[in-house]
Amino acid sequence: MPGFRDTLTIWRANLRVLLREWRTWILLLLLVGPVLAYIGFGTIWLYERGWIVAAVVGWIVAGGLFAVLAARWTTSARTVLPPLDWDEPRTFSPRDRQAWLIVEAEAHAAEELSAEALFDGDRYVAVGRRLMRKLAEHYHPESGDPLDHVPVVELLGALELAAEDLARMTRQIPGGDLITLSHGRRAMQMANYFNKANDLYALVSPFLNPLSGLTRIGTRELVVKPAWRNMQQNVLRWFFQAYVNRLGAHLVEMFSGRLAIGVDEYRRLTRRRPTAAATIDGGLDEPVTVAVVGARGSGKSRLVQAARDAFQGDAGPIRARLKGMGLDPALVDRLKRVEYVDVPGYTTHGSNGREARTDRRSREAAVATSVDADMLVLTIDATKGARPADVAFANAWDDYFVRHPDREAPPTLVVATGVDRAELGPSWRPPYDWTVGDGVREAAVRALFESLRASLPPTFTQFAAAGLDADAPFGVVEHVLPAFAAQLQRAERSALVRRLRETAGRSKVGRVMSQLGRQGKSVWSHLKNRRGTAGSS
Repeated sequence: MPGFRDTLTIWRANLRVLLREWRTWILLLLLVGPVLAYIGFGTIWLYERGWIVAAVVGWIVAGGLFAVLAARWTTSARTVLPPLDWDEPRTFSPRDRQAWLIVEAEAHAAEELSAEALFDGDRYVAVGRRLMRKLAEHYHPESGDPLDHVPVVELLGALELAAEDLARMTRQIPGGDLITLSHGRRAMQMANYFNKANDLYALVSPFLNPLSGLTRIGTRELVVKPAWRNMQQNVLRWFFQAYVNRLGAHLVEMFSGRLAIGVDEYRRLTRRRPTAAATIDGGLDEPVTVAVVGARGSGKSRLVQAARDAFQGDAGPIRARLKGMGLDPALVDRLKRVEYVDVPGYTTHGSNGREARTDRRSREAAVATSVDADMLVLTIDATKGARPADVAFANAWDDYFVRHPDREAPPTLVVATGVDRAELGPSWRPPYDWTVGDGVREAAVRALFESLRASLPPTFTQFAAAGLDADAPFGVVEHVLPAFAAQLQRAERSALVRRLRETAGRSKVGRVMSQLGRQGKSVWSHLKNRRGTAGSS
């Protein structure tokens, strides 16, 4: 009996609430009443003409189809909800990619949560804390409390960027900017009330109309109800995963040190715009830096000059070549702005398999210069093949990025120069097809490429050849520049990461002095404005 009394007490309390809201019920009746009347009169009209069974079946089929498609389309790849980007951001290094796996695992945990749990605001706070601690332990495994390494201003910046992304994504949903947590809870309650009323009607309907009632019960329990529940679950799961996705992405940027430059500078370098209407001035399109390196006498300086000269006249042949290879001809405009760095060549004085001291020093200097470029071009003299000095340089350059997992190796291109020389075949008569051509020179170049693939590290996978004959040059426009264009996106990504690293890598003293300088300029401008105002008055 105590349970019955508690239930009766709850019903009485709910009845009092309903009676206090009688004005709301009157308004609801005036709004919904005519619709219900039309439904009732329409049902009588269909019954009198014998169409009631077809109408009921159509109604059930339409409701079931809606629920099934809604549940499917909120989980498929081509979703009706704004898509979540689970590709690694272009600023991520190998260590950041490992951290991104932690973020993905946290987001996939939402698959096991109920709809009620996904509406719990405290859960979002707890997940954010747990995710931040896991990432902190990933980046600072030796620290007793890894969160001690996080500057407060960078944490606030990461939260600001994540909130900005979430707000932008939510606004893509109609009415998304009006939804509150209370709206969600009320929607859940109303959906539960509607389901209970619908269940009650489904139980009574077989007594009123056995055929349509039993059909409705079967369709509802087996198809409509599960699909509708899945759709609700998918929408809530999408928002939870979007929250983890955006928060995790910017926490990774924070722990990697790229937010040390400040939110505004980060937006500028990554071509982001703040939600506010204010714009950020400054040069966003900085040129890509290509380091051209090789042994002395390998033709790298002539290759750099030929690449620059290719854009002095009409760029039409380059556009046509890119289009013929399936690349965007508009890449020509970006290729024009590439900056080539002619790295001092390394020497090859050693003999009998022994490396001279000058060879080692020149190679180390070439590696130190080239690792900061956005793309690497290694020139190889085609008549000499891959010499030990070339292989040593490639291994040292590759090993640098293995020892620095916080940096990603930029794209590479190996260019065989001197393919126009007589050692590789009969007279020089371009054009040549180094891929499938059956000439003696073409076969020799292909054999050289295979030898280079076997000798160089796996980071060197792209090869091109160029003959820089003064009378009949061939290969720069036809092969080298298209190879640049094919990897230009990766090179631009490397340029972005480099600029973020350079800006964030400034000393703390330098950053403080820069901030003091800006603050001093602001104070001085304010004083000048006050003097001008006082003088005019």
